[in-house]
Amino acid sequence: MTSRQRTVIIFKSESDSTDVYAETLLGHNFNPVFVPTLCFGFKNLQELGNKLQTPDKYAGIIFHQSTAVNEALLLGELPGGWKLLHNYAVGEVTHNLALSTLQQLFTHGKQTGNARNLGEYIVDTFDGSRDLPLLLPCGNLATDTLLSKLAENGFCVDACEVYETKCSPQLGECVERALKEAGDSVEFLAFFSPSGVACAMEYFRAHNISLEPWKLVAIGPSTRRALESQGQKVYCTAERPTVEHLVKVLLNPQDSRERLVREREQMQELERAAAAAAAALENN
Repeated sequence: MTSRQRTVIIFKSESDSTDVYAETLLGHNFNPVFVPTLCFGFKNLQELGNKLQTPDKYAGIIFHQSTAVNEALLLGELPGGWKLLHNYAVGEVTHNLALSTLQQLFTHGKQTGNARNLGEYIVDTFDGSRDLPLLLPCGNLATDTLLSKLAENGFCVDACEVYETKCSPQLGECVERALKEAGDSVEFLAFFSPSGVACAMEYFRAHNISLEPWKLVAIGPSTRRALESQGQKVYCTAERPTVEHLVKVLLNPQDSRERLVREREQMQELERAAAAAAAALENN
């Protein structure tokens, strides 16, 4: 590592994308250090496996992550009928995993990056029958954002809770090692999910570690809101969970802050318009 490199501690569990992140960040003179933040425990896999064998009962499948589906299919393959349906993935990593491990199952929506955007994408682009439900293998920390959006627009969703998200038992050890080895070169802490924020903040609070010395980077607006709800100041926010978007905000943080100001101004304008409309209805 050269003296010009700036270290980014990335609170992200290792996956097939880790090497891509490392290579790309190193290519832009950042030194990435990965801290496994979450781990998963599976449940109800037999129930999910049974559902996966009946694609004719569904309009398609929605992936938050495809690992649980792989576990449920250990004794068999995904029926080919799913390829004819409307299938979605919340991000590029999940899309690529489904493509590589589920008999080349293609999913739509990988560019959306979060549940809110995926819900809007499905509503805007779905051109099939809504008489059949969409299968949604999900975890214990899943929010109602996606389910509510789809229900409001006439979709039926079969949500099957098949995994539990927990804090990684390695988190503390890896944070300590990263801070010790990287020392003063640590400039950024990058967080990938609200649940990852919760786990990391639990460790930092338990050890009386202030985050003031570092610049906090959020991957996606929901992660930014999670950091802010913990009383943390967010330095910049990547629009989507890709290494390209992460590098972009690390190199040009001002763009991220200007975008956030615009988003908040737009939200305030919408709130004012809604209040004005409500007042007009009351006056009538």
